[in-house]
Amino acid sequence: MKKVRAEAAWTAGTGRGVTIAIVDSGVDPFHEDLQANMVAGYDFVDKDSDPRDEAGHGTHVAGIAAAVANNGLGVAGVAPSAKIMPVRVLDADGSGSLRDIEEGVRWAVMHGADVVNLSLSSDFFTEFLTGGTLTDAVNFAWSHGVIAVVSAGNDQLFRSELRKAKAILVTATTPDDRKASYATGVGFAPWGMAAPGGTNEGGQANMIFSTWWAADGKRYAYAMGTSMAAPHVAGAAALLRGMGLSPQQTVDRLLNTAKDLGSRGRDNTFGHGRLDVAAATQAGSDGAAGQDGSSAAGASATGKPGASASGTRGAPGERFVRRGGGVTTAEPTDEPTPSVTPSRTRRPPLAQVTDDDGIGAWPFVLAGVGAAAVAGAALLYLRYRRGTAGR
Repeated sequence: MKKVRAEAAWTAGTGRGVTIAIVDSGVDPFHEDLQANMVAGYDFVDKDSDPRDEAGHGTHVAGIAAAVANNGLGVAGVAPSAKIMPVRVLDADGSGSLRDIEEGVRWAVMHGADVVNLSLSSDFFTEFLTGGTLTDAVNFAWSHGVIAVVSAGNDQLFRSELRKAKAILVTATTPDDRKASYATGVGFAPWGMAAPGGTNEGGQANMIFSTWWAADGKRYAYAMGTSMAAPHVAGAAALLRGMGLSPQQTVDRLLNTAKDLGSRGRDNTFGHGRLDVAAATQAGSDGAAGQDGSSAAGASATGKPGASASGTRGAPGERFVRRGGGVTTAEPTDEPTPSVTPSRTRRPPLAQVTDDDGIGAWPFVLAGVGAAAVAGAALLYLRYRRGTAGR
């Protein structure tokens, strides 16, 4: 929050009147730091109107984007007056189908979301070869005036499947503005940028602290991952939308005011640079309608999570999508929590958990081997033809 200067932006607005859809593993609707900002959502895993979290991941993401401020509890989100719409598309193990994710995004758009946060990744081959349902989903959102923010993922070369997507792609940075070792760069994404995702180098103090759900009652946790970077940007987008900026003005403002990192100008690692919320909200006028009139001092919305919602679940598909990945959580203690074997129970206790986001560099290695084989066969064929012609 300090790194992106979120609190300094609250004099301009806090996201009042804007709804952020957390398309993830659900959100704990009774968390004391989130409940006042909750609105109705939907569960595409169990096909019902109870999208409560069974993994912890979505609750952590929601807190970064829009936890309530000035309530004397836990944390504050980047947009502490924005509403949180929970859309559950990932199960207790953090996996789900692309069809459910696509349907979840569409449902959120049609039910009033202004910003959609997608701290997850998708199958490389499906998206690369077909353009992909995730690309289709975020482009659908954009066509309806909704901004999609997507985590870049971990352990991949780049998110090539989103090369045509109208979405902000976010990689993760460390406290000293280096790319986190686990983080995937933004590649050729036109709307690429960076935000804090945390690191376990130096202990949990350099990770991201936010709300959490666990069966044993743990309410807060440290975590790291590009999953944690994306909701910083989603919250910032909510602030700007609350100030009256259009979707395109919001995207332009976020990219143009980002702090340049790495190579001068836009690059394939950090994109346009690291998020600076204060700079985004305090930049010169570009046709914005005005401010939302809210401030951090008044950021205490009331209300209870909706009890009903409607929607249809997408057809069952292969469950190859995993949450934003490389996520490590630790109990909020003064000493770093040692690594333990990830729990495989349906509701894992709060401990250090590592998820593998994406499939790594293997697709590129295999593609390279295949290309070399084709080239070799072509050369042999040409040599054969030259031989038969007496050359």
